[in-house]
Amino acid sequence: MNGSLLLLNCYIRMIVYVDIDETICDYDLDLPREYHLARPIQTNIDKVNKLYDEGHNIIYYTARGTINKDRREEYYQLTKGQLLEWGCKYDSLDLGNKPHYDLIICDKSKRIEEL
Repeated sequence: MNGSLLLLNCYIRMIVYVDIDETICDYDLDLPREYHLARPIQTNIDKVNKLYDEGHNIIYYTARGTINKDRREEYYQLTKGQLLEWGCKYDSLDLGNKPHYDLIICDKSKRIEEL
């Protein structure tokens, strides 16, 4: 069995990693990116919440704190508070472990618009 899938009563429970910035929130393009100024994209949050409600394991992950490791705890608390404020349903938050990249190519990737 694939390690990323759990079989529950003939139902496949997916483990779903969801990026935060530019996926469930955005920023004013005229300003430098400041995480505390992130604006929720409710339609995208609703799509992820639906997956959670269907029983899938939702893990929000972000590069916040990857480069500025000394601010990782600050970013974690800010991000956790934002997810709560925005009504995000999830199982865990993984912050600062996402690799820094410009493009990811993967056979299992979907853009939020495809959900």
